[in-house]
Amino acid sequence: MAKNVDATALGKKIVAGKATIDDVAGFVSVYLPDAVNHVNTLFSPRQLIKRDRQAEPLPTDKRQLSSYRTRLGTMLEYALSTYIDGAIQKDFGSELRLTFAVAHEYPDFYVRNAVLGTRIRIEMKAVDRDSDEQAARFEVLSGLIEGEKDVVVLVGWEWRTAKLENKTSCEYPEIFAFVVVPAADLANERDNSVTLRGGRVENNGIFVPSKKKRGELTLDKGNAGKILRIVHKSRLAEPFKLSEHIQKYLQFVATFRKGRKRGPDL
Repeated sequence: MAKNVDATALGKKIVAGKATIDDVAGFVSVYLPDAVNHVNTLFSPRQLIKRDRQAEPLPTDKRQLSSYRTRLGTMLEYALSTYIDGAIQKDFGSELRLTFAVAHEYPDFYVRNAVLGTRIRIEMKAVDRDSDEQAARFEVLSGLIEGEKDVVVLVGWEWRTAKLENKTSCEYPEIFAFVVVPAADLANERDNSVTLRGGRVENNGIFVPSKKKRGELTLDKGNAGKILRIVHKSRLAEPFKLSEHIQKYLQFVATFRKGRKRGPDL
């Protein structure tokens, strides 16, 4: 659990429906580090482990690559959310619980109170460091975001090589970077970037300059929401003018691009 953060006080605000978005982001951030540690040390090396790339190669077809990355991302998100819910249950009993959003595309999870009222809405994106940027996008229109409830959890993972005690070479996904950002902050930066590039954001979609017809706008196909490029380059020149949450997001991006490789024995 994060230091210098009173999870109990934040939880009480959330239960009462009096939490700000900073409280919400702080609350989720409190539980995330331990959840990541659980996934990296227990869940992933036990349940997502496979033989090394030479003995058990990964798919190379573009569609299959996307499919297995989506599958692994979903399992990592499931493991993280399940651990977080267990921790919340220990701290708050039936007053708060983390549930799957089974009938919605956005968000992925809800934190609910004792009568199942929605207190926090969480969109989680677990992204393979080796995937192209098309695999990680934030395309939710600003009008669908509840500013004081919605956060986005970004998780970067990569393959970790290791050896079992019996010397069997293996690998499994390991989370190496994560951050919690208010969804409205990400959406605002994305929308600003669209405008700065000559596009327009409307209630029914994001429109960007057409590459085929000069002077016309066309519906964006996801490029505007690429996770690693949400902030326009002109705004990167003066990062101190960005919100604290967006600065943390940029730190995540820097770590994600760098990545890290580790390979001690299991």
